[in-house]
Amino acid sequence: MSKIMTVKAQQILTRNIARNYVSKDPVLSDQYLLISAGAFSGQNKIVTIAFPKHLVSIKNKGFYSCQYLSEVQLPHSVSEVGTEAFGECHRLRKVYISNSLEHIPNYCFRRDKKLHTVLFTPNSILTSIGTEAFCECSSLNSILLPPMVKEIGARAFYRCKSMKLVRFPEGLTSIGENAFYFCGIESLVLPQSLEELGDSAFFKCTSLLHVELPTGIRKLGKWVFHGCSRLKTLTIRHDPEEIGPWVCNRATTIRCYEGSKMDAYCKEYEFSVEYLVD
Repeated sequence: MSKIMTVKAQQILTRNIARNYVSKDPVLSDQYLLISAGAFSGQNKIVTIAFPKHLVSIKNKGFYSCQYLSEVQLPHSVSEVGTEAFGECHRLRKVYISNSLEHIPNYCFRRDKKLHTVLFTPNSILTSIGTEAFCECSSLNSILLPPMVKEIGARAFYRCKSMKLVRFPEGLTSIGENAFYFCGIESLVLPQSLEELGDSAFFKCTSLLHVELPTGIRKLGKWVFHGCSRLKTLTIRHDPEEIGPWVCNRATTIRCYEGSKMDAYCKEYEFSVEYLVD
């Protein structure tokens, strides 16, 4: 952050300066450390960008709605990216995330409908993914989250309908409401560190067949697996402190321990129950 605070005027690439880089593959001068808000917003000639070697920050809507932008390789010097920085870039296909970025902000890649690949380095320090960061990225087929991610925000991967594989890191504590709403996830392995599953977190993930929840979950929101029409079993080996209504469809069998809080919950909502014996 200190680098961002001490940026000099001549090191800021503004919208006026951006007009000098109207080309298919611009090479931005290495003098720039910061790209200002909306600098390249709506610039429809850019396909790829050579960023400054020591770039630190891209502000809000820096490359918003660049309709022909196809690939983004953020230099590892980048530690800040603003809201909607690459949102509505409808031909963006591949993104390399800086290993210095701690947070992917709200709406950062929202509605980038051709985006199919997001890559992180093993030494990434990313800890959180903001609200609707990848919302409606309908071509995104997998995401292998780096090891330090602790929080996935509301609707972060909302309607990423091609998403079949998600690797959740051990250390993740929270998945927000509607985070993976209507995704194509086929198998779900949640980490033991997970404490909270928000409302409708996996709503309408119709490819899921069997799910076992980690025993560290304290809060299980309403409708978490509701609409998962093919979900056969939901295994819950503990009693969360808070359980919302209708966590799944009635066609799903909940596997729990007889006499547990979950057993009483199943009776209240008239779910089919299979008792665990181990």
